[in-house]
Amino acid sequence: MTAADSLKSSGADAVPRIFSEADFRFTSADEMLYQRLTPEGTIRGKDPNLTPETLRRFYEQLTFGRLFDDKATNLSTLREIGTYAPGKGQEACQVGSVGALERGDWYVPMYRDSAGMLAFGMPAFKLLQYWGGDERGMQIPEGLNMFPLAVPVATQLPHAVGLAMARRLQGEKSVTFAVTGDGGTSKADFHEALNFAGVYDLPVVFGVENNQWALSVKRNRQTAAKTLAQKAVAYGFEGILVDGNDVIASYEATKYAVEKARRGGGPTLIEFSTYRMGPHTTAELVSNKLKAPDEVLEWEKRNPISRLERYLRSRGLLDDKSKDAIAASGQKRMDEAVAAYRAMVTPEPTVMFDYLYSSPTPALIEQRAEAFGGSLPPRSEQSEPTVTGGKPGVNIRNAVNMALREGLQRDKNVVIFGEDVGKNGGVFQVTRGLQDEFGPDRVFDTPLAELGIAGIFVGLSAGGMVPVAEFQFEWFSVPAFDQIFSHIARMRNRTRGRYTCRGVIRFPYGAGIRGPEHHSDSPEAYYSHTPGLKVVIPSNPFDAKGLLSSALLEPDPIIFMEPKKLYDSPKMDVPEVDYRVPIGKAKVVREGTDVTFVSYGAMMVPTTQAAAALQEERSVSAEVIDLRTVSPLDFPTILASVQKTGRLVIVHEAPRTLGVGAEVAATVADKALDYLKAPIKRVTGFDTVIPLAKLEDYYIPNKDRIMKAASDLVSY
Repeated sequence: MTAADSLKSSGADAVPRIFSEADFRFTSADEMLYQRLTPEGTIRGKDPNLTPETLRRFYEQLTFGRLFDDKATNLSTLREIGTYAPGKGQEACQVGSVGALERGDWYVPMYRDSAGMLAFGMPAFKLLQYWGGDERGMQIPEGLNMFPLAVPVATQLPHAVGLAMARRLQGEKSVTFAVTGDGGTSKADFHEALNFAGVYDLPVVFGVENNQWALSVKRNRQTAAKTLAQKAVAYGFEGILVDGNDVIASYEATKYAVEKARRGGGPTLIEFSTYRMGPHTTAELVSNKLKAPDEVLEWEKRNPISRLERYLRSRGLLDDKSKDAIAASGQKRMDEAVAAYRAMVTPEPTVMFDYLYSSPTPALIEQRAEAFGGSLPPRSEQSEPTVTGGKPGVNIRNAVNMALREGLQRDKNVVIFGEDVGKNGGVFQVTRGLQDEFGPDRVFDTPLAELGIAGIFVGLSAGGMVPVAEFQFEWFSVPAFDQIFSHIARMRNRTRGRYTCRGVIRFPYGAGIRGPEHHSDSPEAYYSHTPGLKVVIPSNPFDAKGLLSSALLEPDPIIFMEPKKLYDSPKMDVPEVDYRVPIGKAKVVREGTDVTFVSYGAMMVPTTQAAAALQEERSVSAEVIDLRTVSPLDFPTILASVQKTGRLVIVHEAPRTLGVGAEVAATVADKALDYLKAPIKRVTGFDTVIPLAKLEDYYIPNKDRIMKAASDLVSY
C-alpha cells in the first residue's frame, strides 16, 4: 500500500502531494498546496471521512481559539496580563493538527499556539496565568502529554526529537508533534532537530506555521527555497505543503504523517501556509503596520473560521441557533477563565526558591531566610565513602568508564550519547567498550551537533530516560549553551516540577595537553552562574567514579567536567563495588594550621605540591581543600578552615575576574573577615584567551606562583 492509498482508504480522494527531488521543478508553491476546503466553503473532492461531531468540535475549537486570542490581546492592552503573542488567523492549522493526535501522543507547541494548546486540553485559565506572569501557568496538568511553550524560537524542536527517541526506547508507539514558525526554520535548532530525526528515523512530525512574517521580516527573506516543506528531503524524509487556513486539510495531512510515523515510517515535515492577522506580540505594533493593506485583505478572505462555517451550513450541521449556542458556550467558558485569573492569589515570593532543584541548595535556603525571614535548618552531614582497595592503577578515564558501566547496569533507562562515543569510545577513550557491552540503543553516536545533543537531552529526560551526553571538549559545549541555559537548567522551574531534566552532561576541560584553540578552556563559571545546574569537577580517580555514580542518581541536571590533563595520572586503587562521593561536599585532603588552599580539578596537583614544598622548605603548614563541586559550594568546610588558619589562597586556572575564586573570596570576606590575618589571594589564569602551546605554561598556575602567594600572606 502506498502513502496515497493509505489516505484514500480513509475516505478522501484528494491526497497530499509528497515531495521528492523530482518535484522540485514546480514553478509555483500553489501547485503543491494541499487544500480540501476552499475559501468559499466548498469541498475539493469527496466529503472528508469525518463525523459530524468531529466537524462541529473543530468549529467550536476554532471559534474558542479566536475568542481567547481576542480576549488575551485585549487584556494585554489593558495591562491585566503581560506581553502576549496573538495567533489570530492561524487557528485552523493548530486545531486540525492536534485533532489528528491520539491518546498517548505528545504535543510540543510554540508560544503562538494558544488555539492548539486549548484544543489539546490546556485550561484557558492556565494560559492567562502564564501570560500574566505566573510560572504556575506552565505547570502542565497531569495526564496531558504536552510540553510547556518555549519562548526562544524553535528551541523546542530538538526536545520533541529526544522525547520521540525516549518513547521508542521504552517500547511505546506514541508520536510526537512539534511546531515552529517560518522564522524558526532559519534557526540551527530546526536544522539539527530535523537532521537528528532523519538519522534515527524517529516517530516525530514537524509542523511549520508559515504565517508569512517573522516579526517584521517576510518569509522570502528567511529562505530562497520555493517552499519550506521541501527542506524535509534534505533530511531524508517527506514534506507536505498544506493550506493552513483549511482545518480539514490540516487534519488530514497531519493524520497521514502521524499514522505513517506510528507504523515506523519515520518523520514528516508539514508546512502550513497561513497568515498572522495580528502583531508579532502586544509589546510591539510597528511590524503589523508594515503589512500591505491588499495583502491583509486577501488573507482575510481566507478566514479559517468562516470557510468552515459555510461548509457546515451547507451540510446542515450549523445554523444561526447552533452558532449562537456555540458562541454563548465559548463566551461563558472565557468569562470563567478570566474570572479565575482575576481571582488568582499572587504566590508567596518564597516560591521562587522552590523549583530550581529537587531541594533548595544551602545558598538558596540562606538567601530566602535573609530576604524573607525564617530560620536556617541545621546542616546535614554527608558521609564520605569508607570503601578501600579495589582495582589497582586506575586513572580518571578508567574510573569514569567504570561509573558509566555501573550506571548502565543499574538502570536500563541510562543512555550515553555524543560524538564518537560508540565504537570509537570517545576521543579520550572514556566510553570505550560500552557500546559493545550494552548495544547501540544504550550507547550511540550522534551527528556533529552540540546544540542538538543538548536539545535531545531535554526530551530524553522528560521522557523518562537518564541521559548522559558527552561533548568532546569544553568549548564545544558553547553551541549548546542556549539549550543548557534556557531549558535543561530551567525545565523544573518553568513547569513547577512537572518535568525535570535529570541527567549528566560530561566533557573534558582545561589546559595542559597542548591542545589547539578552543580545546583548553575552563568554563566552569558560566555553568556555576546558571540557576538549576550543579557543577562537579573531580581531581582524582576515586572521586571521579564516586562523584559520577552520585550524579547518575541525582534528580537534578549535572555538569560533569573532567580535567583532561589528569586523565592518565594520577593512578590509584578504585573499588569496583558501588560507592558514592557526595555532591556539594568539599574535602580536606591535607590538614594545616597556617594557610588554607582552596582548589579543584587539575589545579589540585600544583596546589598539593606547593603545600608539601612550603612545609618542607619554610615550615609553613598549609591546609588543602578540594572543592570537588563548584556549584553548590561547600562554604562550611571552607569557613571552618579559614577560621583555623586565618589565611586563604584560592587556585583555579580559569580567568580571575568573576571566577569561582571570586565567589569564595567574597563569601569568606563576608562571613569570616574577623578571622583573617591577611588579605585573600587568588592564583588563577589571566583575563586573557588561553595561549596556544608555546605560551600555555606561562598561563597555567604552578607550584611557584602558589607558594609565593602563601608566603606573602604568612609574612604579611
